[in-house]
Amino acid sequence: MEAPDRTRVLYIAGFGRSGSTLLGNVLGQVDGFVSVGELRQVWEYGLTQNKLCGCGKPFDRCEVWRPVMEEAFGGAEKIDPREMIRLRERWARTKHIPLMLTHPGRRFVERRLAEYLDALGRLYRAIQTVTDSRVIVDSSKFPSYGYVLGMASSVDLYVVHLVRDPRAVAYSWQRKRLHPDPENPEYMPRRGPAESSIRWTARNLATEALRQRSPGSPARYMLLRYEDFVAEPRRAIGRVLDLVGEEAASRPHVGAREVKLGVNHNVWGNPGRFRTGTVEIKPDKEWVSGIKPADARLVSLLTFPLLARYGYPWSVPALERMGTV
Repeated sequence: MEAPDRTRVLYIAGFGRSGSTLLGNVLGQVDGFVSVGELRQVWEYGLTQNKLCGCGKPFDRCEVWRPVMEEAFGGAEKIDPREMIRLRERWARTKHIPLMLTHPGRRFVERRLAEYLDALGRLYRAIQTVTDSRVIVDSSKFPSYGYVLGMASSVDLYVVHLVRDPRAVAYSWQRKRLHPDPENPEYMPRRGPAESSIRWTARNLATEALRQRSPGSPARYMLLRYEDFVAEPRRAIGRVLDLVGEEAASRPHVGAREVKLGVNHNVWGNPGRFRTGTVEIKPDKEWVSGIKPADARLVSLLTFPLLARYGYPWSVPALERMGTV
């Protein structure tokens, strides 16, 4: 189990539109767990732009984030979010992962990010204190942020590598989705099938390397396919609880495929973070009929051989015959 006085963080890593918001929200209902959404973005969307928290209130009026900022920094005005963003963008991006994989490179990055790592340690510890939680669920997804988070001396990092069929991901990236912010509504970014496929491959390969980040780390890493999660939610959540040593924790399920979601305090994520009440977890079939055949073939070509590695067949019709969608 974690070392004394360290904060357990369950990090959901992978590529966008893979179901991390849903998985994070479900895990946030486990007794002793708290879901904070994409905490990597707290400096932009929380402190700088004051976007809506998952509870529906602006960040600076949220009943959780206000005391968290007070506990961590003595108040939100005592931390410079632009400096945190500058440090993150200067030394904690995907291009820095090869450097982080070597011991000298890791030490070099740690020195450059000393102020940022100190702020992260304070922030996660404050979340744990204010919410009285044992495990913080962070769905920031970026593997580079996962590497950096693992450098924080007060953090015990566990990684769930969430993978979804790249054809479904490509279809999702092409859809229009609106963030329901009444003061500043905006559409989520969109990507074409070629771009999403290249990014899907790069992001998942980088995430796989997280299991080798330090001695003993494979025991703190697990691969979870989104399709397996929605097919057998109870079993998937049980595997995650085993990973963090919380096998006995109270499960959030109210039915074989249903879960009751309470109000969360996700600092950022897709619009699904605002969902509450009883939610049915079921396989997504819309993309199978909605994706253009040419797009499906292009994505299959660009993401092979990771398709095979993660157990996805080459063709969409094969998925339908297998009954996995």
